Amino acid sequence: MASDVGGGTSLSMLRTLADAYKVQAMAGQRLTAWALLHAATRGAAQALQLGGEIGTLNPGAMADLCLWDVAVGPVAQRRDALARELHERLFAWVTLGDERNLRTCWVGGVQRHVRSARS
Repeated sequence: MASDVGGGTSLSMLRTLADAYKVQAMAGQRLTAWALLHAATRGAAQALQLGGEIGTLNPGAMADLCLWDVAVGPVAQRRDALARELHERLFAWVTLGDERNLRTCWVGGVQRHVRSARS
């Protein structure tokens, strides 16, 4: 799973994952939140034949990391509060999350983004 605005509707990986879920649902297939997370991480690395170098948190692997708030806004917070298991929380984050959920990112070991206090 990957995103570029020329090939999709958004640069947001969360929006891309939510759209992938919707397209598969219209075709009668149900993607789990675990399958979506895999597609955005290890699956994407494997598709690029870089599975040993990126896409995991294994020692020695390269990684750009982001810290996300799971539920931002009243609808997402309510949905998260009703979740009974981790899969439900992950699914709600994928389908309801957006750039407001992003707290901070590190790229190449350097912190490149920190959400402002106003966000």
